[in-house]
Amino acid sequence: MPLNVPGPIAMFKTSKSIAAMMFVFASIGFPAAVSASDYDDVFRERYDSPEDVGVLGRFVSKAVEVGQYDQAISTLEQHLVKYPRDARARLNLASIYTNTGTWELAARNLEIALSVGDLTPEETKQAEELAAKVKGALSGFEWVLDMTVGVRSKWLDVDDEFNSWRDRQDWNPFAAVNTALKIDLDTPLDDVLVVSASGLVERRYEDINQGGGDPFDGFDLTNGIYAHHRGRIAITLDKGVPVVELDAVRIQMSAFGQFRTYNPSVTEVALGTSVRAIVQPSVDTSFYGEVSYANLGQSTNLSSDHRFGAEAGASRRLNAAHTIGMAARYQREFTDGGTTVNRQREIELNYAGVLPYQMFGALWTHQVAGAIGDFSTRDGAFNPAFASAGTGTYWRASWDHAFHLDGYNRINVGYLVRENEYDGIGAFAFDPGSMSHTVSMSFTKSF
Repeated sequence: MPLNVPGPIAMFKTSKSIAAMMFVFASIGFPAAVSASDYDDVFRERYDSPEDVGVLGRFVSKAVEVGQYDQAISTLEQHLVKYPRDARARLNLASIYTNTGTWELAARNLEIALSVGDLTPEETKQAEELAAKVKGALSGFEWVLDMTVGVRSKWLDVDDEFNSWRDRQDWNPFAAVNTALKIDLDTPLDDVLVVSASGLVERRYEDINQGGGDPFDGFDLTNGIYAHHRGRIAITLDKGVPVVELDAVRIQMSAFGQFRTYNPSVTEVALGTSVRAIVQPSVDTSFYGEVSYANLGQSTNLSSDHRFGAEAGASRRLNAAHTIGMAARYQREFTDGGTTVNRQREIELNYAGVLPYQMFGALWTHQVAGAIGDFSTRDGAFNPAFASAGTGTYWRASWDHAFHLDGYNRINVGYLVRENEYDGIGAFAFDPGSMSHTVSMSFTKSF
């Protein structure tokens, strides 16, 4: 799947793709093949043994894995010409039709599969859940809901000449919810309206001055733990643009509101809008650009009044199992008078793929990203009398894994390392820096 797709849209695309693969892999006689490179071998095996149901299953699962949905559909339809009452094949065909958005054919095959009565209780439950989604899609509405619980551990190693900053390690549990409703506008270009909402609560240690003092009560170094909250609600119009030589061009226009707590006395409230253009010369290549603006005037004790952001990037799907991408980002926060409070520039390279192992029987996907950037900040939140400008550079790298147990449950494991190097803080002559390592683990239930 392409990288750098906005959250609400990505939720629908990812859930449909994963659900289709897991439905096929889980069905009897349809085991998953070991890697995308085996597709040609399985194709030849299918050609040599057209009546072998086991070979049929391996070919269909491999075709789904590498994104050859047309091949999987035609193979199952040919099988059903001879065996029209094969309920399991009907179920698998319906799941693939669902992934491609062919809702009427998905509904017809699910109805036949359930009426035959030859499914196991687990398969019947899968068919009924899929039928409910198909019914919603046919009515013009799709809804997804993800609920997540997990824990993050952060280890911070700081370096400064005065030893005023200090190392620390945190264990922070968190809970999050993400939901979105997609409304089909029934237009020739498949325009949709997406209403999305998300929220998170997390135990955090806030160190505005990297541990140099408690950010809440003076210089009591034992405090600083608080409940971090953040939330966002948005409405997005995803509109197609008529094209001839390109695969697709889409414009996504969003209006959003969001909030987050930096500590008990500093809260950000942002009301804004964004516009993203996506150009796909082919199904495997995507370019995008986005600009956004947020008004921060309703925030409490926040130095900034406005935020402007810009981002551009591209992704290329090498094959169904490997996608590479890059992005460039810019963000500036400033006051009503035009004074820059924070500025950040960043360039990122990223990769997403499917690993050829099925640990615990799960589909194993992962993403790797690396970025470099620079920043400047004018931080007066701790003590306005000593507000001063600081500039620096940073780099970061991350490796995130998702184990899809089925179409509705997954385990995520992630690792992030980041190094900050300050060029100097205000009138002080020392150049502090820090290195942080963050490990996270979470479980997500999709509905």
